[in-house]
Amino acid sequence: MTQWIGILDCNNFFVSCERLFRPDLWGKPVVVLSSNDGCIVARSQEVKDRGIPMGVPYFEVKDTLRAAGTTVFSSHFALYRDISRRVFTVMRQELDEVEQYSVDEAFFRIEKEDPYAVAWRVKRAVEQQVGIPVSLGLAATKTQAKFANDRAKRGDGVAVFDSVRWQRSIGQIDLKDIWGVGGRLEVRYKRHRLHTVADLVAADRSRIARLFGLQGVRLQQELSGTPVHAITQAREPQKSIMSSRSFRDATREREVVVDAVAYHVRHAAADLRAMGMRASTLRISIRPSRHGDFVLRGGSAEMRFLVPTSDTFVFLREAERLLDQLFEADVPYKKAGVILAGFSPAEAEQASLFASSDRPDATDLHATIDAINAREHRELILFGSRLRTEKWQSRVAARSPAYTTRWSDIAAVCA
Repeated sequence: MTQWIGILDCNNFFVSCERLFRPDLWGKPVVVLSSNDGCIVARSQEVKDRGIPMGVPYFEVKDTLRAAGTTVFSSHFALYRDISRRVFTVMRQELDEVEQYSVDEAFFRIEKEDPYAVAWRVKRAVEQQVGIPVSLGLAATKTQAKFANDRAKRGDGVAVFDSVRWQRSIGQIDLKDIWGVGGRLEVRYKRHRLHTVADLVAADRSRIARLFGLQGVRLQQELSGTPVHAITQAREPQKSIMSSRSFRDATREREVVVDAVAYHVRHAAADLRAMGMRASTLRISIRPSRHGDFVLRGGSAEMRFLVPTSDTFVFLREAERLLDQLFEADVPYKKAGVILAGFSPAEAEQASLFASSDRPDATDLHATIDAINAREHRELILFGSRLRTEKWQSRVAARSPAYTTRWSDIAAVCA
C-alpha cells in the first residue's frame, strides 16, 4: 500500500485538558460537566471503568462520584479550543495533508512512508509539545482508519491495518462498531442478515444499493478498501454564527433576557467582523425549560437587512425590537440565543436605494473595541448591557482557570 489515511484522536480530550495543568490528577477519576453543570460530557478511563455512562445527569451520580474521590470540572470551552488549536498546529508541522474533523480529531494522508514511523513521530511530537495524550489509527480509508484508531486506544496508542490485517479481521468486526453505523442502521443491517464487516463486503453491490442507497454503497466501498471520503484541507465557508446559552436560573424579568440577548449579539458580531464578513439576517430566540409547563411558549424571530452589516449597534437595536415581539411576562425563560447568517465579504458591500444612510460609520470604533477586548481576552469594553449578567450566566461552580488565555490565570511554580 503506497497511500495511507490516518486519524489522530485526543484521548478523553476535555479531561486531558484539565489534567494538563493538574498533574496530580493523572490516574485519578475525573469528569467534565456540560453547560450549567447539568450532565457528564467527558470521563476519564477510571470513571468509565466504574460504569458511569456519558450524558448522565450529574445529580444522579453525584454521590457515586464523590465516594470514588472523583474530581469534577465545569466545562471550559475557551481552554479546550486553545489546546485543540495547539494540537493541530503541531500536526500540520509534521504532516502535509491534515483535515480537522472535530475539536479533538483530525484525518491525515501520507504516501510512500512507513505508517508506523509517521504515527509514532506525530504522537511523540504532540505529546511532548502540547502534553495531550493521543491515539492514531491508519488504514486504506477513513472508515477503516476510524476503526484502527479505536483499537489504538485499547493498546499502545498506534494501530495500523494494512490490507492483510484488515481482511483477517473483518469476520470478527461487528457493523455496530463501524463509524457511521448507529443503532437504527445496525438494526436494518441485521434485518437483512448483515452482521459483520465481512458480510457487508461480500454482499452484492446492487442489493446494497437497493436496500441502503448511496450511503450503503459508499460504506461498502470504504470497508472494502476503496477510499470514498477524500482528505479535504480546505474548509467549507462558514454560513452562520450562533451564540446561545442556558441560564443559571429561569427568569421572568425582561431586562435580564435583554441583557442575555445583547451578550450574544456582541459576541456573534465580533466573530463576524473577525471573519471579514457582514450578515444580512439576524435571528434571536428565547425559550423556557424543556421540562416545564411553559415548554411551548418559546419562540424565535428574524430580521433581514436590505444592506448586510457587521455593526453591533444595528444588531442590538433590531434584536431588542424582535425581543419585544417574543417576550411574555409570565413565562420563565431559561435560554436565549442569536444567529447571524446570509454572509457576504465586508469589502464587497453594495448599497441599497432604500436603505437609510444617516447612521455614522462605526467600522473604526468596532475595530478598536475588538482589538482591545481580544488583547485582554475578555469584554473590557462593552455596550448594550443592562449590567445584570450574573442573573442569567451559566452555572460553572467548578471551572478551572483560563491557564492559556488570561495572564492572571497562568500557573505559577514555586521552588
